[in-house]
Amino acid sequence: MGEAADVMRRKMAAFNAQDAKGLQEIFTADCQVEVPGASLRGPEHVVAFFSVFWEAFPDLHCEITQVVEEASVVAIQAMTTGTHLATLHTPGGDIPLTGKRVDLPIADVYEVEGGLITASHLYFDRLALLERLGVAAAPVAA
Repeated sequence: MGEAADVMRRKMAAFNAQDAKGLQEIFTADCQVEVPGASLRGPEHVVAFFSVFWEAFPDLHCEITQVVEEASVVAIQAMTTGTHLATLHTPGGDIPLTGKRVDLPIADVYEVEGGLITASHLYFDRLALLERLGVAAAPVAA
């Protein structure tokens, strides 16, 4: 794997360590990060977004299951796991702790330049997260 994959692995290590400073140092000052429901600009907004999840899921961990790299772009699939042990603050309102363990697949695509992430597109199913927390009805089997 090349530079893009190396940078992505450093980002994931900082994320899993809940290392806000380390995470902030991986992104360019003018990075553009798309996440479900929001567009983030700058590393301070990226850290703020992830901090909400670190607070609500103190054991949050992301395990990479697949990596594809092409020049300065790297895409991953991963499984994120954590236990909901504190309030999750969302744009739609606060979700009080449920104590539920959550397994949620994600995908993320990174653009890397000069050893830093310039852009990222994170994908995960927000409805599936709410269903796993028990605050949205899960689909009924036919």
